[in-house]
Amino acid sequence: MTIPRPRLSRRAFAGAGIAGLVGITGLGRRAAAGSNTVRLGYLYPNLTTLIHGIAKSIGAYPKHNVAVVEQRFTSGQTIEGVQDLWQGNLDLYFGGGPEIVSLNSRAIESGAPAPLAVISGANAGHTSFVLSTKLQPKSFDDLVGKPLRIAVSSPSSDHLALFRGWLRLDKKLTEQQLGWQFLPLEGADMPTALLTNQIDGFLHSEPTTTIALSTNVGHLFMSAHAGDFGPASPPMTFLMARRAFLTEHPDAVRDFLAAIFDANAYYTAASKAQMIPVISQWSGTKPELLDMAYPRINPQMSMTHAQAEKWWNYVGLAMVASGQVSQQVQPFKDVFELQYQPLPPA
Repeated sequence: MTIPRPRLSRRAFAGAGIAGLVGITGLGRRAAAGSNTVRLGYLYPNLTTLIHGIAKSIGAYPKHNVAVVEQRFTSGQTIEGVQDLWQGNLDLYFGGGPEIVSLNSRAIESGAPAPLAVISGANAGHTSFVLSTKLQPKSFDDLVGKPLRIAVSSPSSDHLALFRGWLRLDKKLTEQQLGWQFLPLEGADMPTALLTNQIDGFLHSEPTTTIALSTNVGHLFMSAHAGDFGPASPPMTFLMARRAFLTEHPDAVRDFLAAIFDANAYYTAASKAQMIPVISQWSGTKPELLDMAYPRINPQMSMTHAQAEKWWNYVGLAMVASGQVSQQVQPFKDVFELQYQPLPPA
């Protein structure tokens, strides 16, 4: 059941973050009752949080004595999800990453400690850049300086964040030099907007990419899966936690992640024929679309120090350079807390 909550604008969210950090800590303690109960917010319906659906389908949470209380957020609601996490309405949130860095930065600038932490990540290589079939450039350089309208799910889209990092590091270009316009749009609406010439392309993931390809309204111009945004693309969807919850209920966090890692193992061992019905039931996507999309689906959750460092170099430093994030922020002190993940097998 989805529980509607009031939304804050980006500016109001940032202002509230500075003003209320101390009071929220107490709220979080009162809300987090029961060491094996985890209140999880996650993006839905899409394939971004598929590993949670797999964990549910195989009974991984009861196996590890975890009761998950869910709240869903639609694609593009990253601000709302991080807001609910910060306010103590959630213990964990599974969604796009840039907003957590922005909030923690504002807390640090105000003299408070960072209230949230990234404890794992998922969906390495899931970003696709789809262009209208009317555009057939020979290379990315052919698009520089063109007045393109590119849809993204939100201004804090993890796909846009990866693209910006690649643009800065690999192409040595600024967004001003690029000359494109990025338009917020629900992922489900992107193929239709492409068909009706409202946009020239989009940055998103599956199944949006395959829907556009299967209807011949767009073509896959760049794919993180294929290394087009740099080798070894890092996880771009984050599992985030309130630091107060990590301190007070570390066993619940470890048990939750143990269940997720069981789902990782199940996904690795399962065939495409076994997985497609599970994915279809979870996301509502037709099996024939999933058959086409399957090579670009990688829902597994885990994050190494090296992957977190690459994310910071691609995305975090771009946010620092643009002034979105303070230079005071230290990634492995103020953002990433990866020690709650299960240890790899010896």
